[in-house]
Amino acid sequence: MSAIATETKETPTVSKSETVQNLEFVRLKLPRLIPIELIENVKGRTFTPEQFIAYQEKQVSNPGNFLYAVIDREKKIHGYLWAELNILDGTLFVNTFSISKDHWGKGVAIQKAIDFLAELKAVTKAPRVFWVTTNEKFFAKHGFKRSKNCLMEYNSN
Repeated sequence: MSAIATETKETPTVSKSETVQNLEFVRLKLPRLIPIELIENVKGRTFTPEQFIAYQEKQVSNPGNFLYAVIDREKKIHGYLWAELNILDGTLFVNTFSISKDHWGKGVAIQKAIDFLAELKAVTKAPRVFWVTTNEKFFAKHGFKRSKNCLMEYNSN
């Protein structure tokens, strides 16, 4: 009787930070490709996913509208970033950043977004980047500071 040797293939463990580092930002011209759950996961959003997609489809040719998908090597979308350029002073406003819950934790995804925004800021020659958030402490840990500008909301109800 002969002995048969079997090979066992070990699946390498990939950390969240390695996975996020493999992702890249690409300009998105087809907003419908964004998975609905990524839009639904945005905290404090005041629009439906359908409204967001319809708006983005109208903005595809707007040079001041920046919709980027966060994709892996297989072109699967794991997140998106939406920013707009103020045509009067060139300020870049980040409206939304959403990343799959698989990539949450330790701030690696937000650092990837910040690095990308630094590149976008340079390309657009934006003097500054504003990012409206509901999580001030989180952003402060990643190098953001409170702006001298204050966001106010008027509600007549």
